Amino acid sequence: MPEPHLPLFGKSFEKSALRLVIVGQDTLGWGDLRQFIAAEKANPGCKLHEGLAEFRDYSLFEPSKATATSQRFLGFMMMVAALHGQENWCMMKQGKMREILDSFAWAEGNAVELYQNTPKRLGVPLKYWDAVRQAGERFNCFHHIVETLKPHAALILYRGLKPDTYFAGYRWEVVSREGRLTHFRLPEIGVDVFHAPHPGSMNRIEGIDHFRTQIRDLFFRHKKTVQFPEFLSGQDEGRVVMEYLQNVAPTIYPDFDKYKFVDWVADELKKRDTFMSVPTLMNLVNAKGGTTNYGEPFSGGRGSYRLVSGAYWRMMGAELPNRAHSIAVAFRRPNFEYAYNTE
Repeated sequence: MPEPHLPLFGKSFEKSALRLVIVGQDTLGWGDLRQFIAAEKANPGCKLHEGLAEFRDYSLFEPSKATATSQRFLGFMMMVAALHGQENWCMMKQGKMREILDSFAWAEGNAVELYQNTPKRLGVPLKYWDAVRQAGERFNCFHHIVETLKPHAALILYRGLKPDTYFAGYRWEVVSREGRLTHFRLPEIGVDVFHAPHPGSMNRIEGIDHFRTQIRDLFFRHKKTVQFPEFLSGQDEGRVVMEYLQNVAPTIYPDFDKYKFVDWVADELKKRDTFMSVPTLMNLVNAKGGTTNYGEPFSGGRGSYRLVSGAYWRMMGAELPNRAHSIAVAFRRPNFEYAYNTE
């Protein structure tokens, strides 16, 4: 019998510019309940760590998995690349765009699988499974996701959502309804929730691309994310992006220093396959509290380029070559030359 599904999140989710949680109805044959109970009794919390490890090694999204198609839930997860201006989401199945896969969370509206799927097929008595589901009912509310993951937005993908029950404890309002896509807002906590049917139902009626376009446009319209130009260099079309980054970027402090901040900006640029001039980066660094080793704001001179190269070599020293590569390609001189190898 399936075990309960608890929310899983990517390794970069905590500091992602868009902390998005994607919520399904329930899982299909998730783990083994007997092993779950035995393992948790022996080592509490171990199954959650195992789930996180599996989610973070990308194995759930491998092309060999039947679930990694756009009509299946996990496949539709990958289509959120459109929120970052990436259209060729299938590249994720080839190991690309991992910075996007690292940046969102996955939860289920029903932590314990519904009866009609695996339990019924295995011949589990309905009365027994109702008791199991009742024991898992405590996990079936949005409150836990808000308290643990602090999302900016959620995308709920199943029919039958009961807002009064799922959003219990929060005031909610309907911002818009467009066909089978509803935009809720929880104003007291500043979270937007977008509700649509399961991708299988999308595919049978309106089509997957219809919903992907609707969802992307709503996220842009309400500035949950913004469209990035190819090169951010202080131009007028980049003003909205810079305002967005200043609003969502973490503040620089001792445990999140200026080098980690440069890595953060590079990761956000990599998600969108774009790059930024070093002087523009320094405007952002200064705005978030970064200073030179002398306590002065960065002026865009040699110290600015040393900051970029320093961030690159710190990632290499931490044995994170992919992160170092993102820094290497993300920042340029105003004449488009790479910045990291100039010092």
